[in-house]
Parts: sequence; C-alpha cells; structure tokens
Amino acid sequence: MEGGDDLTKQYDVFISCYGSEEEELIHWFTFDAHNGELDKVGSTSGVKNPSFVTLNTSFNRLYAVSEVEKGETVSYEVDFLNTSLTEINRQSVHGNSPCYSEVKDGRFLFTTNYGQGNVTVQPLNGAGAIEGASDIQDYTEVAASLGVDSHPHAIRNIPGTNRYIVTDLGLNRLNVYEFDEDQAKLVFVEEILTGDRTGPRHISFHPTLSRVYVINELDSSILTYSYNEDGGSLRQIQKVKTIPDDYEGTNYCADIHVAPSGLFLYASNRGHHSIASFVISADGMLQPLENAPSGGEWPRSFAIVPDGKFLLVANEHTNQVNVMSIHEDGILSDTGKSYAVDRPVCVKIIARES
Repeated sequence: MEGGDDLTKQYDVFISCYGSEEEELIHWFTFDAHNGELDKVGSTSGVKNPSFVTLNTSFNRLYAVSEVEKGETVSYEVDFLNTSLTEINRQSVHGNSPCYSEVKDGRFLFTTNYGQGNVTVQPLNGAGAIEGASDIQDYTEVAASLGVDSHPHAIRNIPGTNRYIVTDLGLNRLNVYEFDEDQAKLVFVEEILTGDRTGPRHISFHPTLSRVYVINELDSSILTYSYNEDGGSLRQIQKVKTIPDDYEGTNYCADIHVAPSGLFLYASNRGHHSIASFVISADGMLQPLENAPSGGEWPRSFAIVPDGKFLLVANEHTNQVNVMSIHEDGILSDTGKSYAVDRPVCVKIIARES
C-alpha cells in the first residue's frame, strides 16, 4: 500500500512515548501529504513505556511493548472509523525491557528483550490476541562466558525468506535464524560478528536488491551486507560513518530506513542531533550525501511517509516530532512544522485508501 506520487491516500501516524501507565502515551495522528501537517485524532493510556509499536499487514491490529523490568507485549484492535485503539490482551515476554517487535503474517509476534538478553516468539490467534511464548532464545549464558551483557535490540525478517536477523548490541553480533512455523520456534543458523564496540541496533532492507543495512549505535556507523535469495551467505561489503569526520562530541546512532524508492538511506544521530543521508548506488553501496539537523535533540526514531516526500522525526529530549521534506535529490529540509509530544520514542506510518 506504499508508493508513488499518489497523494490521495490517508496516512495514519502512530507515535509512542516513554511515561507512566496513567498517561496517554500512544498517539494517533493523521498526516496530510499535501501540506505536510499532522493532526492528532486519538490517544490511549494504560501501558507504561510503550517504546515500540508495530502493526500487522492488514493494519487492524497494533502491538506495543512495555519497556519495563517485567516486560509485556500488548495487542490492540485498530478502529479507523472512530480512530481509537481498544486493548485485546497482554502477555509477559519473559524478559526485561523489551524494545522491538515484528509481526509475521498476523500469526506470530517476535520481540527482543534488551535488558534480559533474550528473544521471545508469541503466537497470535485469529482475534489478534497474543498467546503464551512458544520459544525463547536466550543469550545470557553466551554473554556470561564472554564477560559481557547481551542486549538484543531488533529482530527483522529477511524479505522473501523465512529467515530472521537479531541484532545484539551487547555481544556485537548478528544472530541469524530460520523460523520453523510448525514448531513456532527459531532455529539458529549462524552468528556474524560486527566488530568490537560497534553496537548493532536497527536494520533496514533494500526494496529490490539483496542488501541489508545495519546501524551501529556505539561507533556511529552503518554496515552493508549482501545475501542470497534464501537469505543465506550474509557478507559485509561496506562500512560508512554517519557523522562528519570533524565532529568531536559523543554520538549514539538510533534508527535507519531506506526510502521507498530504494534510492536513498537515512539514519539518525543522537548527540550530533542529525539525520544522515546517503545515496544508494545501483549495487546497493552507500555514498554519503549530507547531515541535516533533526530540528531538535536526540532523534531516537523517525519514519518516511510512504509517498517518499516527507520524513517525520521524533526528538525525544526536546519533546517534539518534526516534519522534514525529502527532495528529489534526497536532500532533507526542515518544513518548520513541529508538534509537541512528550518523550516520543517510536514513529510508525501506514497508508490506507481514503
């Protein structure tokens, strides 16, 4: 449902935030692609620190993590007519501080537990409810043997395959799995080391090329990997920096996304407070383009509007979501439109027929 120059579609934006369960922390906006403006249409409370939200492909279910010591995942029914979210149920993830989830075919929910050092698989029933865990991949024993802590940060499906990649920021590695749907379990395939003190965090895939891009939080870099049709043979082919060579301050990378066109890649820098832009060449390699100010401080999350013309960035420390224009050459510019949202940490955009 993404794409093109069709601006007649309705864009819905879900923004989640840090805060207490008494606060309204999951906000629902609509986005007008004609003038680049956001309009708040709803919000919900009841979950502490919903630091990441995701939706199924039908867009009628939203899943949030509760990033607390005894972490949970929470499912919601999405009511577009009344622009409301109604909780279906919640389940323990058997982990501490979940920070990322991905839905598979509306049937399974995969969640990384940053503070626990494990990944949870939970089946979803036909009503969208989350069932008890069918699999838990635990990295604490490996981490203990190395004298470090495991911090899995994201899990992503390699497009067109049944394979998944888990980034582990603490172990500086990618863990690759094959998902056994019959057993509802992840089967380990291989581990790929990303280098000492890199801190792999988030992942983005090219829409047409067999390329995966991994952003490293700790050394402000992006790794490009090639892979074959079944998702195997991951091989690093490039490493680029996300900040200027003359920058001397601290920086922690956060989010990464390839534009729908496949022509550009964007990454957020917390500390440098910028969005780094790259041109993607025909072979999937990255060429640095610019660093544009994010319009605030600590750009933890951002999302590209499916028309490819705007980027919405959540500046966590300055309590705002900024709207940036994406020009035909990939350059970003500030539209001057900023929206007050307390401690925003995740932005999701969907396109549906108006």
